[in-house]
This record gives sequence, C-alpha cells and structure tokens, in this order.
Amino acid sequence: MKQLIRKTGSYILTVLSLMTCRAGLSQAAEKPLVLKSPSSALTVRIYKDGGKGFYYTLSSKNQVLVHPSQLGLTIAGKPLLNPAAEPRLMSGSTVKVSFSLLRHNHQARNTVYKKYSIGIGKSLIELAVFDEGCAIRYQLPAGQIHINTEQTSFALNGNNPVWFFERTNNWKLKSYAGLWTQTRVDSLDKISPTGPVQGKPLVARLADQSYLFITEAALQGYSGMRLKANKNKLTVDFTEGDKGFDVSADQLSFTPWRIIGWAKDLNTLVNQTIVEALNPNADSLLFKNTDYIQPGKSAWSWISRDENYLEPAAEKKIIDAAAQLNYTYTLIDDGWETKWKQKWEVLKDLVAYGRKQKIGVWVWKDSKFLRDETYRDAFLDTLSRLGVAGIKIDFMNSEAKELIDFEIAFLKAAAKKKLMVNFHGCQTSTGEYRTYPNEMTREGIRGIELNIMNEPIPAGHNAALPFTRFIMGHADYTPALFSKRASTTLTHQLALLYLFDSPFQCIAENPVRLLEDSLYRPILPLLRDLPTTWDKTLVLNGSDIGRCAILAKKKGADWYIAAINGLDKAQDIGLDLSFIKDLSAYTATVISDTGTAFSSAVAIPALLNKKKISIPAGGGLVVHLTARKK
Repeated sequence: MKQLIRKTGSYILTVLSLMTCRAGLSQAAEKPLVLKSPSSALTVRIYKDGGKGFYYTLSSKNQVLVHPSQLGLTIAGKPLLNPAAEPRLMSGSTVKVSFSLLRHNHQARNTVYKKYSIGIGKSLIELAVFDEGCAIRYQLPAGQIHINTEQTSFALNGNNPVWFFERTNNWKLKSYAGLWTQTRVDSLDKISPTGPVQGKPLVARLADQSYLFITEAALQGYSGMRLKANKNKLTVDFTEGDKGFDVSADQLSFTPWRIIGWAKDLNTLVNQTIVEALNPNADSLLFKNTDYIQPGKSAWSWISRDENYLEPAAEKKIIDAAAQLNYTYTLIDDGWETKWKQKWEVLKDLVAYGRKQKIGVWVWKDSKFLRDETYRDAFLDTLSRLGVAGIKIDFMNSEAKELIDFEIAFLKAAAKKKLMVNFHGCQTSTGEYRTYPNEMTREGIRGIELNIMNEPIPAGHNAALPFTRFIMGHADYTPALFSKRASTTLTHQLALLYLFDSPFQCIAENPVRLLEDSLYRPILPLLRDLPTTWDKTLVLNGSDIGRCAILAKKKGADWYIAAINGLDKAQDIGLDLSFIKDLSAYTATVISDTGTAFSSAVAIPALLNKKKISIPAGGGLVVHLTARKK
C-alpha cells in the first residue's frame, strides 16, 4: 500500500505495492484509478483507503504536489460518498476550451484538459486534469439539500513557503483586505491571531522553484470556500460553520470546482487559465448586447475629499480634469444620496455634463439597501434611465451562500439594465467575470484606501499582489495615490497602474491635482495613454514574490514595462527585453525616481536590454516602448 516516508524534512510518496490486497478486500478496491493530464505531465490517483474514506494524490513526473488528501461531502448529516462503494471510472474525454475576456482585450485564451467522471456508489465526482493542475467537484443530489461540511483537503509539504493574506481582526475574511505575507505551510494553522482559517488563493513555492496554488472556480449558488489549516493539511471550510447552508440542487448540479494549480514559474502562474476556463460562458440572451460594457480609467473624488467633496461644482471640475486626462469615467462615491437634497436632479445634471465631456458617471451604493429585489430593480432602473454607466456596491462583507446568491443575482439584474458593476467589501474573484462580463472589477484586496485609514500599505504587499490576488482576475486596488503614498515612491505608485489589472481602473489621485501640480507633468502623457486592458502579459526575470515585481504588457504595437521594489533597501534589476525581436523598431520613455520627483528620459531600447538599473527602497520603474511609425 501507499505509505508516507519521512526523509530530510519533506514527505516523499513511495508506492510500495499497488497490487497487494488487504485481507477481506478485493484487488480492484486497492488499485487506484490513474488519471492523466493531456500530455501526461500530471497524474491524479483516486483510491479508497479501507474504512478511512476516499483519497486522491496529485503528482508531476518529478515530485508529489499533493500528498494523500481526503474527498467527501456531508449532506443532511450523511456522507455523499458511500463508504461501502468502490471508485470506478465512468468516462474520460478531452475538452478544448477557447474564450476571450475583456481584461485580456478579447485576445483568445485556449486551453485543454482531460475530464473524468468517477462513480462512487450512486454519487459522481468530476475531475478536470490540466497539464497545469487539476480541479475537483461533486455532483449534488436532486432537490433541496442541506450542506453540512466538506471533507476535501489538500495535504502539502509542510516545509514549503506559502503566501497568504493577513489581517488581525475579523475583517480579514469579510473583505479579503489583508496584507500578503509569507510563512511555512505547516505554520498556517497557528500564525494568524484570528485562527487557522485562511482565505483564497494560497500560493506555495515548491523545492524545484515551481508554484502551487489552491483556490476555487465557478462559485455560484454555494458558499465560498475558505481553507482551514491543520499542520500541513488544508480542508475546505465555510462561513456558515456547523450550521451549514441550503442548496437548491435543481438549479445547481455540481459544487464549485476545487482547484490545485501548478506553474513551472511566475510567468506561468500569472498567465494561468484554469480558473477562467472552468467558468461557464455568458448567457447569450442576457448579454446579447454588450456595447455598454466598456473598459476605461476613472476619476474618484472620495479618497482625496475635502470640504467641497460632492459639491456639484467640484464634481464638474473633476469631470473637466478627467476629460483632459483622456479618462472614460468618474465615480460618485459614498454620501451623494444624503448630501444632495434633490439627488436625482443633481445626478441627472452631472450625467448630462459628463456626456458632453465624453465622461461616463458611476455611482456608489451600500449593498444593504439593495437586498430587497423590488427596491433593487427600481433603483437600477432609475440609474439606467438617467444614463449612469455603472454601479459600485459595497459592504457585502461575507462569502456566505446568501451573499454569493446576492452578488450573482445583482449581476443579472444590472445586466438587464445595461449597467456595469464594481463589487467592494467582498471576497476575491473565482472567474465569475467570464459568465457575467458586466462585472468590471471587484475589491477582495487590500487596496490603497488603507493609506488614509492609519494602516499604510508597505511596498512588499504590492510586490506580492501580481503573483497572489491578481492570478484570480481583476481587482479594484485604486492605484496611484501619489499624495498619500506611505513608504512607496512616486514611480512605485505609477507602476501599479500597469502591474494591477482592472478594466475599470479607478485612479486614486485627484485629477485636478494631477493637472495643476507641475510635479506630475512628466507623467501626464503616460496617464493619457494608459491602457486598462492588455493583449499580452509577461513576467520578467528578477521577479520574486514580495520582493520585486517586473512585468511587461503589450497593447497594440506598444510595450509597457513596470517594476517595483518591495524591499526597504535599494536593489538592482536587469531588464531582459529579449522577448522583443527588433528593439530598433521602438523608442523608449523611462520614468524613474529622483528624490521626491519623477525622472523622465528618452532612451535607446537596445541600451536598456540586460542593463542593471537601481531601484530605490519602495521605488519603481516604468518604461514605455513606442513602436516607430513606418
């Protein structure tokens, strides 16, 4: 049988005998089902361990990625998987998936996986096995059912470093707004003062410098998955705890996917497609007309508010500045409904004013007022009739099943009114933006607003985000708060606009200040030109989670390279531009830090290639490579 042998601080899975039978058990019961990825790069084994239950392992050709880990789901106090049954392979097929997403500028995303159905008694488990990981989900019985607990676990090497987000109060798992930091896998159960439950995703680095991440996809009609740590094992956990939650299996055939992703390097990690590929396509009727779904930069008066905050004249000045900076939107945030006595008349006037300047208007709303469907629909209908572009809703503060239901229902209701959506006070994405493309961004991140709440964001958090939270999709960090940047530099803040994906990119700094203060003059051309969706993303050599992030992104013929230093001391980086075949076809604009100002210079791209560039503590670098006109 399979055994775990302890050796030099790590677990090595050794198969002593797959054909040996225990007394009283058949040979078929002991032989695991072996499931391969399309190129056989990964192998999943499903087996029954006597009376202990059902287990799986995941391995590559060179190492064990997930050690023996349990499968199971408890419904109405009874196990879904019949403990007397044996696992059997029901079917296997190759699935090719091709899709396009707004945040990738509708560039084709293609992937392939092997789909397997495993029968255990009358129950069915589905597995999607990619060359870059695997995913597991359970078929649910028909009718109204009550989910008690889930036994799905992930046993990892306890010595491996793992990145997780931390906040020392119960807001940690309400809004996912923790600082990304590092520990060992076997410390996840005791490192957090709030307990052993961690949010998703978790990202671990393996001994061969490849990466493993654990998360979920296609979260609908179910409670969000958290991960309860116990030594080197993580088990699915729900907000509802022992109470469990009800599921209408008539509308939901399967649980969400539980994902173990594997990436050979940071570039593969950032460009993983598993989460998006396992979400269903958008409803062709609900999204028959998507002309209203438009990416863009947005102004925002809330974070830099003063005594004139939300005064109509001040908001019009914001709109004027946004137009001069080639923005697309402005966001009217918290307080507009109470400050404006004639709120609909004022909003109508601002929308009309913005339309003349080609600036769309978004509005903020506390989600507690939108729980009633009748009020919600009436409110959205009014916004739609006034010509509002989108709505930012806040303070869901939970991933319990009722709040997940609320979010999905809200996306559908907003789509019917041709409104875009930005979720705040919420959990991280699970790829729902593929199914509901009117979701332009969501929080589920510790963003720059913490800088004005006496919890300043350190540079290391920002240098971890591209490889942790952002692998799950877009996020509304609201970057570029130059005037309240904590320990980071001006160019660090500028670089975040390129590092952090958000089709609705809400720029924190007041646009009036950007235009009026000569400090920002060197970067105004970049702000006017800033894309919010991308054709291609590459992680460059020298990137290291939490220490340094160096990404290159392509839009049209141009490339943008952004780098930030996550350390409190200067470090040298080398720009490897060898991914560009003909550097002579480009000119380069380089923005870097010089004291408390921007340094702007024009450079020959070939001279930047492989050159060592010093970035100060908490600093940044932005290079715009512009294709020469032929």
